Order: sequence, then structure tokens, then C-alpha cells
Amino acid sequence: MKLIPTIQIENMGEISSDLGIFDNTSGREFEIFMIRLFEKLGYSATVTNRSKDYGCDVMLQRGDSRIAVQSKRSESELNFTSVQRALNSLTKYNAQLAIVVTNNKFIFSAKQLAKIKNVTLIDRKKLLDLIELANLPSNSKKDLIEFSDNIHKTLLKQGIDKQSFKFLGLDVPKVDHSLLTKDAYGRPYPLNNKKEKLIDIFKEIRGDDEVSIQKDTLLDLMETYPLMFGTRSESEIFLFNMVKEFMIFKPKSDFYNLV
Repeated sequence: MKLIPTIQIENMGEISSDLGIFDNTSGREFEIFMIRLFEKLGYSATVTNRSKDYGCDVMLQRGDSRIAVQSKRSESELNFTSVQRALNSLTKYNAQLAIVVTNNKFIFSAKQLAKIKNVTLIDRKKLLDLIELANLPSNSKKDLIEFSDNIHKTLLKQGIDKQSFKFLGLDVPKVDHSLLTKDAYGRPYPLNNKKEKLIDIFKEIRGDDEVSIQKDTLLDLMETYPLMFGTRSESEIFLFNMVKEFMIFKPKSDFYNLV
């Protein structure tokens, strides 16, 4: 069995910014690393019966604190089943806390179940925080239970915030508009391309007739090309610039026309 030679528990800073190495290890190798990690946090670790682990791979003990851990190296996001099995270990091993730790992420159903139960979910991002905690100097406070409690409180707060935003009607997904006017290579669209597209839009709206185009109608159609013109307010700025460059003009306050 290969013992992850590139992962050094004595110098975990080497992997603090890259967990990709776990994606190429076995479940057993991931478990071994987690055992060493928890030992650095001051816990004695016992591997459970692998044929009947009841949702717990490792049992941690320090003083009166007993924690059941399920370590899951996975190529896919974990669902609620992993949380359910961890819950079973709480009763089976008389543990005060159950933890599921993975190199991946948890889907919504897993988070929902963990939120109402005493289960801490340590995903790919939180695992980096845990490594940082374990890598603190020996005279620093390395409190795994406090760390786990903060994760659970964050999960609860996210749920509360989500409901509050929904109540206020602010739960519309955010869009990163900084990417909207760039091509697949991250380069801004050339201005000439935008001008040509604007002319096409004018022609599409007014056909062969030389009539002005109402502002809202023009903006509505420009909004259907967010990759080209960005948001509605950004489209208005673009139109304003085209007016200054005499590409288009406004005979009335609410109308545009080509020069």
C-alpha cells in the first residue's frame, strides 16, 4: 500500500493551497492522512471495524470528548446518506459529535440533514481550514470541537440568511457582470463588433423604414445579448458613448436613431 509520500504531516503548508493530491489517492490513504491530522490536534484515534463501521471510520478521544469521524475520499459530491450513516455512529459509539470529512463537497440534501442534526460537514474548503488549525504551533489552542461548532453555526446562519433574502425578494442569483462583455478567452469584445451588432439590432427593430427606435425597445433587445453589451445600465452607457461618437443620435429623449 502506498502511504502518500508527497503528503507530509510535519509540513502541511505544502498542501494548504492545493488539495488536488487527495483526488488521486485511495480512500484508505485519505483515512490515514486524516488520522495523522487529528492526532496533531491532540486526539487519540482508533480505526473502527471496517466491515461494520456504522458510518464511522475513526473514533477520536481526548479527555471526555469522543468524536465519530467518517472520512470519504470521493470523486463526486456527497449526499444525505453520508450524514445519515454518521448519525447512526453517534448512538452506536456514544459519541458527542459526528463529523463527515471529504475531499469533495456536499449537496443540498446533506447540508439540510446536517443542519438539523449534530453532524459537522467538513468539505474541501473547510478541510484547508482544518489543516491550518492543526498546523498551528503546539502552544496555540487547537480546539476541534469549537472549530466544528463554528462550521455548524455558519450552516445555520446561511439557512437563516437565505430565508430572509427570500422573504425580502432578494434571492435572485447574482451574476458576475465582469465576465459578460468578454469572449471565451477572457478578452473584451472589440468595439467595432459591438457597433456592428448595434446596427443589426436597429435594422431588426425598424426594418426598412427610416424611423426612430424607442429607448426601452432598443434596450430590451440589447439585453438579449449580455455577452456583448453587459447589463441594461451598461448598455445605456454604451449607447451614450455611441451618441458622442455620432454613431447614433436621439431626436427625442426616449428615442434613438442611426446617423
